[in-house]
Amino acid sequence: MFNKKNNSNNEEAPYAAGMNFDIEEVEPFLQHLSSSVLDSGFSQGEINTIQSEIDTMKEDNEVKEIGTFDVIYKGKPTKIRIETEIHIEDVEKEVVLYMYSIQELVDIIDEEMLKTEEDVK
Repeated sequence: MFNKKNNSNNEEAPYAAGMNFDIEEVEPFLQHLSSSVLDSGFSQGEINTIQSEIDTMKEDNEVKEIGTFDVIYKGKPTKIRIETEIHIEDVEKEVVLYMYSIQELVDIIDEEMLKTEEDVK
């Protein structure tokens, strides 16, 4: 887990939380955020789009900006920008999921990522 300062000029989402996921863990994590942390989160269509974008990534260390998504957090419209990085060893494919947003939401996402990592162990 780490917080990362965004290098772009995107003032809307200056901070990021990030974690390595196995490919099959991304969708359940996004569904969990949508149902437990966000008032209105990612739609199933958006989750499917994120997953299919990740599935198209084939090169080790490839980085891709998936997009910016409108969510509701604590009753206020907020944006989450998602960027991914793929790591491939043999046939195993792992994704680093970066989620950029406001500091408070990034901190919560980071906590949820830690819980997810502990559940896997």
